[in-house]
Amino acid sequence: MAKSRRAPKGNEPETPDLPGLARELLLSAARGRRTVTYGQLMKKFKISRGRRLTALIGAVDRGESAAGAPGFAAIIVRRDTGFPGGGYFCDDDLPPAVSRPRGRGTDPRLSGAEKRHVAARRREIWEFYGPKAQ
Repeated sequence: MAKSRRAPKGNEPETPDLPGLARELLLSAARGRRTVTYGQLMKKFKISRGRRLTALIGAVDRGESAAGAPGFAAIIVRRDTGFPGGGYFCDDDLPPAVSRPRGRGTDPRLSGAEKRHVAARRREIWEFYGPKAQ
């Protein structure tokens, strides 16, 4: 279980390490070759869509990247499409063929190239964190 970020003082409640807890959930999904919906993350961690959710996913993925591991963003999906939201494709680190301008970040429609990119990233994630890696 993830540790808290800081110790409580007096009657102050403990602050959970949300990125650590989210990583545990995403790691379990990756090991099981599953996806996690944005809604599942929001419900589990009692956060809303938008900046808080994006910041949580970003914090987890930055930690993975710093450790030389792939991030989990490609296995975090919209319930209705089974793919990451359009904002996933606004990341500066994506290849130009699948990179979107920020103005298209809310468009859930994906091109064939975007779908293939996500499929390749998922395979990379599942192979990296899969049973052989344990």
